[in-house]
Amino acid sequence: MKYDCLIVDDEVILAETTCEYFNMFEVRSAYVTGAEECERFLQEHEPSLILLDINLGQTSGFELTLGVYA
Repeated sequence: MKYDCLIVDDEVILAETTCEYFNMFEVRSAYVTGAEECERFLQEHEPSLILLDINLGQTSGFELTLGVYA
């Protein structure tokens, strides 16, 4: 499935609320709460934009981008 936006944030309430807000304006959005979940999501879906939190608990957004796009 194609998404307009993927939100990656380990703060569940923030990710969920942002996703709901975007969806209200017909920006087809989904959210994940960690790096591994993001990698699995990207194997099956193709977002146009990724909003990525830099501080993801055990890893960082920088490390995630290196792993996914290297």
